[in-house]
Amino acid sequence: MAKAPTNKKRRDALTGLEKRLSYNFRDITLLETALTHRSYVNENHQLAVADNERYEFLGDAVLGLCISDLLMKKYSDFSEGTLSKIRAAVVNEKPLTELARKLEIGKCLLLGKGEEISGGRSKDSLLADACEAVIAAIYLDAGFTKTKSLLKKLMGPFLNDDIMHSQYFDYKTALQEFCQKKYKAAPVYKIVDSCGPDHAKTFEVEVSIAGEVIHAGSGKSKKEAAKQAAKKAWQELHNEKK
Repeated sequence: MAKAPTNKKRRDALTGLEKRLSYNFRDITLLETALTHRSYVNENHQLAVADNERYEFLGDAVLGLCISDLLMKKYSDFSEGTLSKIRAAVVNEKPLTELARKLEIGKCLLLGKGEEISGGRSKDSLLADACEAVIAAIYLDAGFTKTKSLLKKLMGPFLNDDIMHSQYFDYKTALQEFCQKKYKAAPVYKIVDSCGPDHAKTFEVEVSIAGEVIHAGSGKSKKEAAKQAAKKAWQELHNEKK
């Protein structure tokens, strides 16, 4: 366990991070440990401090659980497979590094001289690991509910509805399941128009339910046009359902 910081510069650095996190630690030594890299410990055995690797391990698990919980509640229409893909996209090095840079975690790290010289404060992997360690520190200090609430705010930009739906949501499957449950009938797709030269045609497809045309979509292929029609129909019917 790291010791509480004794010099003003270090205390100010940690206070600044707390402000950026919008969280004040009851036990500041947890945050200090989360920011202590193995290279610092190796060069300062006399200080009897611990590195953040165990916190990284815990933070990875806490982050996965929190994001899973948020996704289950936020996207109730998404399948297990889709939710797994989103979680994998959110709980990985790229978004964690981006968040770490936004929080300026790099300038708060305790690094060994060699790691400092080699640019450790800006290394993606090191920043992502430190971000997980900070998440673990918050969890150890405040518990699951508070940690999830903070992560909802911090990870919000990575869970943008438009991005999630455009990249991961299968509108045709969702519409199929919705219609079968509500209308006891599958949606029917029909090509109603095509224009342009053979190498650059644009197709228009209508989707109807129980004989009633709901929406039309267009695209550079029949498949894309059908997906667009399904998207518009699902959004309209989904809003009606709500």
